[in-house]
Amino acid sequence: MNVAAIKPAWSLGRAEPADRAALITLLRAQFLEHDIRLTPEQLAVSVDGVLGDPTRGLFIVARLAGPRPDPVSERAPYPGAPIPPAPTSSPADVVVGLAYLSFMWTLEHGGVSAWLDVLYVVPDHRSRGIGRALLTASLEASQQRGCVAVDLEIEASHARAANLYLRLGFRPHARTRWVKPLRGLTSY
Repeated sequence: MNVAAIKPAWSLGRAEPADRAALITLLRAQFLEHDIRLTPEQLAVSVDGVLGDPTRGLFIVARLAGPRPDPVSERAPYPGAPIPPAPTSSPADVVVGLAYLSFMWTLEHGGVSAWLDVLYVVPDHRSRGIGRALLTASLEASQQRGCVAVDLEIEASHARAANLYLRLGFRPHARTRWVKPLRGLTSY
């Protein structure tokens, strides 16, 4: 049997408003794994801010395969063109992973840069290539937006994630990230 001909049991696409509850649930699980305690209401504000204004960022989701059309191509028809939205989800679709990119103009990189804020796969679906596929789709989407770099951070003890990023060409910075919450965030 030709292993390359086997389709994965999941597909990738841009998140749509119907994915709101799944995004909030998965984000909450991701943050709890890192002892960041945000309420569903706090997460809803963030998710709604992106779903309501796509210039703020991009959610890419991994869905379990169900009866649905071919996944949306993450390739824009020309550089800088918006990525077309994913087709409507079927009731059989279940979101099992997500990536979230935020876009900003940086002086350090000399232009638009993406911040990979979240890359998360439900524990029962890890080690199936979903994380790598989400990361690859995130890099492609960043290039399509004209980004010159993608930044991210990982927990120092998260060697598995570090190995994935190293394999795809990321390199560590010798920096320490600092944060000062200005309002409403007490989890740090």
